[in-house]
Amino acid sequence: MKKTVLFITLLSIITLSSCKKKELTSCIESDNNTISTGQSITFTSCSESELSYNWTIVGPETAPENKMVWSDRVIIIPFSVAGAYTITLNTFSRFSLLGDKATTTATFTVN
Repeated sequence: MKKTVLFITLLSIITLSSCKKKELTSCIESDNNTISTGQSITFTSCSESELSYNWTIVGPETAPENKMVWSDRVIIIPFSVAGAYTITLNTFSRFSLLGDKATTTATFTVN
């Protein structure tokens, strides 16, 4: 019985020590980099080890997207103002935007 318990304990230690936690990353994929006004772009997080998301967009001064924040893995945004935009994705290792944080940005144009 003692040998069985010792064997299970050693096996558990080996299994736990061999499991590596993936590093948190932030990655953006989009279905387009240039669109016309009135069209939408789909942005998808291709990040790893994330549990929550925070997307923000900065564009021309009058763009309504400048004041919006999204927290889904996939977002679809229609654009009504032409110009150059930057989208930022912050990913977090815990829910509710907590834990470790990773950030990435991408640019796109609305004609």
